[in-house]
Amino acid sequence: MSAPAVSLESVSRRFGAVVAVRDASAQFERGRVHALIGENGAGKSTLLGLIGGASAPDQGRVLIDGQPLHPGTPAEATRRGVGFVHQHFMLVEAFTALENVMLGAEPVDSLRRLDLSAARRAAESAMRDLGAKLDLDAPVSVLGVGERQTLEIVRILVRGATTILLDEPTAVLTPAQATALYASVERMARRGACVVIVTHRLREVIDHCDDVTVMRRGRIVLSSPVADTNAAALTRAIMGAEPPPPIERPRDPGKGQSALSLSHLTVAGATAGRPALDDVSLSVAPGRIVGIAGVEGNGQSELVQAIAGLRRVEAGTIQLGSAVVNGLSVAKRRSLGLIVVHADRHREGLMLEGTVFDNLVLGDPGARDEAAMVRRRVERFGIQPPDPTLEARALSGGNQQKVVTARALDRQLRAVVLSQPTRGVDLGAARAIHAAIGSAAQQGAAVLVVSADLAELRAICHEVLVIAGGRIVASLPPETPEDVFGRAMLGDVAGAEA
Repeated sequence: MSAPAVSLESVSRRFGAVVAVRDASAQFERGRVHALIGENGAGKSTLLGLIGGASAPDQGRVLIDGQPLHPGTPAEATRRGVGFVHQHFMLVEAFTALENVMLGAEPVDSLRRLDLSAARRAAESAMRDLGAKLDLDAPVSVLGVGERQTLEIVRILVRGATTILLDEPTAVLTPAQATALYASVERMARRGACVVIVTHRLREVIDHCDDVTVMRRGRIVLSSPVADTNAAALTRAIMGAEPPPPIERPRDPGKGQSALSLSHLTVAGATAGRPALDDVSLSVAPGRIVGIAGVEGNGQSELVQAIAGLRRVEAGTIQLGSAVVNGLSVAKRRSLGLIVVHADRHREGLMLEGTVFDNLVLGDPGARDEAAMVRRRVERFGIQPPDPTLEARALSGGNQQKVVTARALDRQLRAVVLSQPTRGVDLGAARAIHAAIGSAAQQGAAVLVVSADLAELRAICHEVLVIAGGRIVASLPPETPEDVFGRAMLGDVAGAEA
């Protein structure tokens, strides 16, 4: 009998005083899709990092195909057939898709010249194996998030990966994109690959995975074939207790007078003659939660940036109450009560080299009691570890998201825009964030939520607007069936209204 693709033998990994992984043992077989789940800070990404050579265990062993991973480095893991797709893409936006595929593993011909034809053939072969299509000559900057995810997988397949590690691959994908990704993942497994996926979406685990491993506080607390468990049992294992009830949507105050409104907004796109936003109008009343749904790359990021004051408006107006804020600085809009949380927490939300304390007080200069404010935000949002002296980069992705959201929502607000507010966070953290969003609405804030998670929008919003091709194509109540949303997101307005 052949050895498992990956074996972990009592591995532990410590970062300073924090034990991220504690005495963990597991096996991951070829030909199967393995889910690795748990709350933020449970140790999932660290465990993947041990397999991928991003760090070496302080004790215990990582075995690849029965042989120890030594040295425990990314280069050695890659040489041994391990491919790691990180939660935050490792792509060079100015390069084409093909150039990103080649980067660091450039093929050469017999004269040691760069062999572009060989690179293209390898990429096209990997895409056929995935059942995916990409424009290899397009710069990464114009690719949608689903295409970037595919490109990351193509990169590691071209390098010969047979053990595939995916960290939160569907965090910003629409349901249709996530289904397509899992179809590719399942195809890889049928060809003999070992696939390990970190996800917070239990529905994906039940629908698409063969085995599941649950981590809690650094330990592995459950390993089982998916067929032998269910969502309720997995939730109990993740949380160590019965899950809390879902958040109730605040009472709908009705459309009423607008606190945040856009009127005929047009914003230029990356391609000349094709606006990113085309004649967009919407209105959010005080106390109301309005969602924006759509396939990634249809103008959502430009919408958020325009509202924040980070992108030039070609035509139309943005208003806070009766005040037109076109041309006002980010700081001035903030002083008027507008807070924006961007999708990329690393580039637009955090000072990674700063402490948790510094990040939690950012934007609140001169607060009367900063220490009390930080304690309140840490406790209210369950930031783990609850040590404000740690650098923000030391937190898990989900806890970094809690820091960004705590800073935004733990204040008096007139209007708040949140892009991907629960990206990469666990059930408990998502519940805390949803509760804070509901609380902000109940206190009279106008709330606009942009999310790739349609289930999230349907759960917390009073109204969901669908964006496609840079235009608002439908306004739907949250109870609308998912397939109707899907048709609208693909631009089928008639189908959405059927």
